[in-house]
Amino acid sequence: MEIKDLLYQAISDYQEKRILSDIAQGESTEAISTIFSHCLSNIDKVEGNREAALGTLAEGLTHYLLTVAMIPSQRKVSLQSVEIDVAIPDTRTLSASPDEAIVIYFPKTGKEQDIVENVNKLKKIQPKPDNIWLVVDKPIAVNAKVYTLDKEEFSFAKIINDLISFSAGKKQSKLKIFRI
Repeated sequence: MEIKDLLYQAISDYQEKRILSDIAQGESTEAISTIFSHCLSNIDKVEGNREAALGTLAEGLTHYLLTVAMIPSQRKVSLQSVEIDVAIPDTRTLSASPDEAIVIYFPKTGKEQDIVENVNKLKKIQPKPDNIWLVVDKPIAVNAKVYTLDKEEFSFAKIINDLISFSAGKKQSKLKIFRI
């Protein structure tokens, strides 16, 4: 079984219309928690290591939510030889006005040293640590905003609400949420 199959089944079960409604009402935590939990119950059926599977699942769900909410973003891009999982709204804004952009990193490893090294690389293109968002399985001490996938401390559910809050105060029109 593949991650995308798990994810799309969970999304289908939850229903896109309901996801949009939840996001529009500031209740995206409910949709994210339910969809992620549904996938998590079957994650052990996916081949590969758990950290990679969780990172891929979180990244896939984030990509889906960004698309359905029409939040401008660039995915899997490179800036100054630094690989970026997601740049919001885009790398041009990131280069010109780092305060107006978010970089989201989904490590596919549990090795803390590798994660810290990659966060340090991201700091070269995004000097504001609060604008580097990291999605990891377990809490980690790093100078960035950390969202965890751990059952006990599932802060990942807040990522879309936090993104909407971040973009609401920005002057740039491309940071507006169009669909919701």
